[in-house]
Amino acid sequence: MMQISDYAGFDKYHAYDGDDLGVLYSGEKTVFKTWSPLATGVYLHLYLDGEGSNLIETLPMERQEKGVWCVELMYRAEDIFYTYSYEFDNYYRNETIDIYARACGVNGKRGYIMDLSKTDPEGWEDTPRPVCASACDAVVYECHVRDFSSDQTSGVAPEDRGRFGAFTRADTRFRSVTTCLDHLKELGITHVQLLPVFDYYSVDESKPYKAQYNWGYDPLNYNCIEGSYSSDPFDPRKRIREFKELVQTLHKNGIGVIMDVVYNHTYFTENSSFHKTFPKYYHRLNKRGEFSNGSGCGNETASEHKMFRKFIIDSLKFWATEYKLDGFRFDLMGLHDIETVNIIRDELDKFDPPLLMYGEGWTGGESPLPADKLAYKWNSYSFGRVGLFNDNIRDAIKGGTFNPYDIGYVSGNRNAWAVLRRGLAGSVPHWQLNNAGEACWAWEPSQAVNYCEAHDNNTLWDKLAISGKHFSREDRVKMDKLAAALTILAQGMPFIQLGQDFLRTKPRLPKDGEELNEVTQFCENSYNAPDYTNSIKWNEKAENIDVFKYYKALIRLRRNNSLFRLRTKEDVEHHLYFLDTGDNSLIAFKLEDQNDCIVCVFNPYQEQREFWLPEGRFYIRLNNAGSMNKFPVNGKVTVPPISAMVYKRIKRQG
Repeated sequence: MMQISDYAGFDKYHAYDGDDLGVLYSGEKTVFKTWSPLATGVYLHLYLDGEGSNLIETLPMERQEKGVWCVELMYRAEDIFYTYSYEFDNYYRNETIDIYARACGVNGKRGYIMDLSKTDPEGWEDTPRPVCASACDAVVYECHVRDFSSDQTSGVAPEDRGRFGAFTRADTRFRSVTTCLDHLKELGITHVQLLPVFDYYSVDESKPYKAQYNWGYDPLNYNCIEGSYSSDPFDPRKRIREFKELVQTLHKNGIGVIMDVVYNHTYFTENSSFHKTFPKYYHRLNKRGEFSNGSGCGNETASEHKMFRKFIIDSLKFWATEYKLDGFRFDLMGLHDIETVNIIRDELDKFDPPLLMYGEGWTGGESPLPADKLAYKWNSYSFGRVGLFNDNIRDAIKGGTFNPYDIGYVSGNRNAWAVLRRGLAGSVPHWQLNNAGEACWAWEPSQAVNYCEAHDNNTLWDKLAISGKHFSREDRVKMDKLAAALTILAQGMPFIQLGQDFLRTKPRLPKDGEELNEVTQFCENSYNAPDYTNSIKWNEKAENIDVFKYYKALIRLRRNNSLFRLRTKEDVEHHLYFLDTGDNSLIAFKLEDQNDCIVCVFNPYQEQREFWLPEGRFYIRLNNAGSMNKFPVNGKVTVPPISAMVYKRIKRQG
C-alpha cells in the first residue's frame, strides 16, 4: 500500500464528516459503515458468537464517497457478532473488530450488534447527572474498580467483589466502619474517577477467576466496556447494563462519574484494529516512516489527523450520552495536539451541565509533533479551559516523586515554600508572589488539579515511610494530614486516591529469597501487581479512623465555603492575601469577601509556632484533629506542630 507523505492534504480530500460510522439501525435495516480510503476491498463477517468457528456469512461492502464502505442488511439484526476484513492492493486481508464497535464479545475480538437502549436500568432516563458548575466545586476520588471491593474486608458479597456491582451495594461494612458506596457518601467527595473501564487487553476475560490484574492503560476497544468487571464477560449485554447501574447508583447519591481515557496510544501497533483498518494512518510516524513512541508504550496516536480526531470526539460523545458520564481524565494528554484538545472542550461544553475535562500535561517519551503544538502543561494558556495535573504542588508537598528519599514541605524541606504558595493560589498570577515563576502556569484556578497521590508511583503514606523513616509514626501521620490540608484547601480542583484518606499502602510481595528494604518493601508501579498489593484493605480505615475523619472534615470545610473555590484569577487576586508570619515556611493566608474572613495557617515544624491573627474575633473552624471550637480567640494564637489550623472571623452582631 502506498505511503502517505502529506496527511493534511490527504485529509482535505478524503476525511469524512458523517455521524454514521459503525452499525446503525435505519427502520428495519441494519447499516454498516467503515472508513478506509486506500482499501481495494472491504468485507463484513457475521458470527453467531464472540469467539470460535461459527461464521454465518461474509458480505462484500460497497465503496462510497470519501473512502467510506457500506453494506445494508434488509432486516433489524440483533444478537449477532461481526468483524471487517480490509483488503489492500487486491491481495491481502486484515480481519479485525470495527474500531467503532460499541459492544463486543469476550476479550473484544468481535463487535456485537444490539439495541443499547435495551440495557438501560429501570429509571435510567429519569436519573439526572449531578450539577457541577465549575471544576473548582469538584472533589475527585480516583478508584480502580477491582481495588474498590476485591478484598473480603469490603463487606461485599463474593460474587460482586472486584466488579461493577460492588458500587451499587449499600450498607456494606467492616466492623464499625462504612465501606465502598457508603464510604464514598460518608467521605463527601463529589466525583469518582474510574481508572480505565473501556475494553483493554491484558486481562483474559474468559478466565474471570484467574489471578490477574491490570490498571487498564492498554486500550483494545475504546467504545466497549471491559468484561472482567462484569458478572458474565461472555454476555455483551451484562457488562453494559452493570456499568450503567454503577453510574445510575452514584448519580442517585449525588456523585458524578469521570472516566479515565487513553486515546494517546493503542496496546497493539501493527496488530491494532486501527492499523488493520488503515495502515499507518492512525499512528504518528517519525521521519524514517517508523512508528514513534511518545507514549513509552510502543506507539502514539495521531490526533492531528482528521479521522482520528473525529474518532476521539465521536467516542467521547458516545460515552457521555449513552452512559451519562460527567467528565473525562486524559492519560498522557500532552501527546494530543492543542487544536484537538480545544475542539474536544468545545464539544463537552455543549452538554448541560458542561462536562469536566482534565489530564496529564506531559508525555511518556519524545514525539515527532513540535512541542508548541502539543497539550503540554507549559502550553496551558493555549487551552485554558482544560485542567492539568499540578506536579509542582505535588512535589512541593511531599518531595520529588521520582526520588523516594526526596523530602517535601511536610517532611522538612524548608525551600519548598515558594512553589507551595503558588500552588495554594491556584498556580495563577498573584500580586504577592514573585518567586517560583516556573510554577505559575495556570490560566485560571479551575485548570489546576491539585494532588499529592495518584495510582502512579508510591502512595503518600509509603513515600513518607521512605523519606521520613527517621520520624515517628505519629509525626508521619501529622505529615499526611498536613499534606491533605494543603491539597484540599488550595485553590483549584482537589484530587485524592481511593484509600489515601486512611493511609493507603501498597506492600510488595518479595521474590523467592529476596530481602526487602525501606524502598523495595513498597510497590512503586503496581500496574500489574496482585490484589495483595493493590486491593483496599478496609480494616485500615478502622485502624486509621482519625485520619479519615480529618479528610472528611477538610472536604466538608471546602464544600461549605465558596472562598476555597474561587473561580477566576481575578477572584484569587482580590480575595486571597498571604499574611506575614516572619518565617517563609510558616505559611498563612487570608480569604475574605464581604461576608466572610477565613485564615489558614500551615506549620511544618516539629515544634508549635505562634501566629498573630488579623484584627477581629475568630473561632477555630478546623484544628489538627479536624474539629471546630467556637470559643472566641483573637491576637496571638498557637499552631501545633506539623499541622494546619483554620480560623473563621466571628461576624459582628447588628
